[in-house]
Amino acid sequence: MNRLRLSLALCGCALLAVPAAAGARPGHRSFNATFPVASSLCAKVAAGHAPARLAGSVAQVTAACATLNTSFTKAQTDYAAAVTPLTQQASAAVAARRAACHTTPHNAAACQAARVQARAGLTSLRAQIRGAARTYHATVEAARKTFWSTVHALRGGATLPADHKVGPGPVTAVPSSIS
Repeated sequence: MNRLRLSLALCGCALLAVPAAAGARPGHRSFNATFPVASSLCAKVAAGHAPARLAGSVAQVTAACATLNTSFTKAQTDYAAAVTPLTQQASAAVAARRAACHTTPHNAAACQAARVQARAGLTSLRAQIRGAARTYHATVEAARKTFWSTVHALRGGATLPADHKVGPGPVTAVPSSIS
């Protein structure tokens, strides 16, 4: 029984070690959740409680924080603008398939044709959404790298820990029920 408890405890710890970014959909996490270390530093500097090591570089840190926040907000806006019409098209394709397959006088050939057309359309839409997600993650990652290279270049900033890389998560914005 002790081995079972130990195994469960180790599994629980391993699950806690998985970064939250791996399961997050692009554009759905806040600035603080995406950049926990940077947002904490920015909040401290904005409140006038900058780390002693960065006391002489408050203006540069403030500018880097503003740039990071602007880049993050733009990445979220661009992702939402790209994905919203694609998800609407996907919903319309699924609705058209359902309408073709659920007509009162059931037509198997029309249903099959609608199913094939919906699958092809959804495949294309998923590829476009994956492309938008890759662009989002590349933009956020570039902003993270720029922020931390700026902060680490400042006197006293080299020892500050940086945020972890923001990785892509599963892309689940397109419905997959077409059968």
